[in-house]
Amino acid sequence: MPKTDRRIDRSGTDLSDVLGSSARARKKIKSIEGLLQRDNLPADVRIEKERALKALQADLKNTLFKLKTQKRAKKYHMVRFFERKKALRKLKQAKKALDEATETAVKKDIKKARRAMHHCQVDVAYVFMFPKSEKYISLYPAENSELDDNEKKGKLLTDEKRLEFKKKVEELIESDRLPFTFEDALDGKTIIVDNIKWPEQTKEIDAPTAVAEAVVEEDDFFE
Repeated sequence: MPKTDRRIDRSGTDLSDVLGSSARARKKIKSIEGLLQRDNLPADVRIEKERALKALQADLKNTLFKLKTQKRAKKYHMVRFFERKKALRKLKQAKKALDEATETAVKKDIKKARRAMHHCQVDVAYVFMFPKSEKYISLYPAENSELDDNEKKGKLLTDEKRLEFKKKVEELIESDRLPFTFEDALDGKTIIVDNIKWPEQTKEIDAPTAVAEAVVEEDDFFE
């Protein structure tokens, strides 16, 4: 059988097609850039090649974005899986508590239970909506009191990003623009959310692993 040139990264993702497409695009871009440096290039040819160059650069950008998304989706798959499971369990419990409070007809208890369920809905939406192209920021981070100054700074930045995205999904919920229903999520139906970019992100946050990664509780494994 003929050998297949496959490139597998550390996360187990097959990058052959994406890397091949990227390499071809870079080669074409370099070739056109070299051509455009000629002083005697006819005007009509120059215009045509400049358009082709822009198109290739856009294709390369999309290809690299796809590559980054594939790698990160694979890397954080298990963390997101367990956090989704935990968030859904908490939402189910909150919904049950609200039903019980509603039966008692005590306004104070109903208001408290409704607020608790809303927080759980935000957590569920967070896990489903967090962009797969970004480094996943754990919804339930590990607690670590022994951090140096740099790690504390990283933790603060991570906490800010987590809160920022929570607010964004909360806005989607309140404006009824969430692309799925919580009923479908609780029923275990397949939910596919198109990848979205983090708005106005200028740099990535590299928080300490102990803080950024999820801690999966023992009952998550043995449910």
